[in-house]
Amino acid sequence: MNKLFFTLLFSLTLNAYELKEDYTYINHTLYSTDLFPDLTKKFELLKIPEDKTQYRINAQVIAKTFELNGVEIDIAKVRYVNFIQQSPVDFTPIKNQLESLLRAQYPSIRIEEIIITPRGYLTSLPKKGRGVFDEHLFTNAKGTFYIVDETGIRRYLDYSVRATINILHTNQKVSRRDRISGFNTQIKQIPFTSFIDTPLATLPSESSRFRSNLRAGQLLTLRNIETVPLVLKNEKVVVEVKNDSVVVEFAATATQEGLLYDIITVQKNDGKRVKAKVIGENRVELQ
Repeated sequence: MNKLFFTLLFSLTLNAYELKEDYTYINHTLYSTDLFPDLTKKFELLKIPEDKTQYRINAQVIAKTFELNGVEIDIAKVRYVNFIQQSPVDFTPIKNQLESLLRAQYPSIRIEEIIITPRGYLTSLPKKGRGVFDEHLFTNAKGTFYIVDETGIRRYLDYSVRATINILHTNQKVSRRDRISGFNTQIKQIPFTSFIDTPLATLPSESSRFRSNLRAGQLLTLRNIETVPLVLKNEKVVVEVKNDSVVVEFAATATQEGLLYDIITVQKNDGKRVKAKVIGENRVELQ
């Protein structure tokens, strides 16, 4: 029993003090509590040369220093530790830009915190102070972007956002090709974390339908829906036949569905099938 208790205690100790790969620092003399603030035992860990803004050290060396001071730490996931001097830069303009981009996509977003971490020492931001973000901005609360400094060099930074967003979910089981509406969906507030595709914050402005069968309570993203075609299979359509300045129309039945300008097959009342181009809702032009 005592052996089991000791094993559990040792495991909890390691989990409590798990070494990370990257740390920032202000003072060049680092202490144990700079890495683990809740550690009750404070001792000097290392001194980084004053002319260094970045410093890399083997994780084994860090672990040995802790061990000599009677503290066990977990370094299983880390081989080297990187220390980067904290930049004396106000990242408010970048944070404001990031918040504006997120609010444009998610109008109801509730942002609690935005953290910007440079991947190197920065003395200042360029005058424009604009970040260049990639397409994953709206699908991940963490990511990387860059700014271009005065010399034209890209400086990369990491960001993380703590927020909640209102996202559409199915409120019942839906089938492929069912139209999406307020009757089969509902808004739920969820943490902004990581998503396979951009989540739907509102109902689409265009008439849309589900791409596949979905269970009730399914979070909806752009990949779950598609625009409803202007022409649906087995529906009646008006076929236009243009001959110089004369336009003749007749009714037919679509044997395929089609979006704007798609070429589909329609069946006339005499049973013959012809090719036609979709030009509007339930309207086609004979080819």
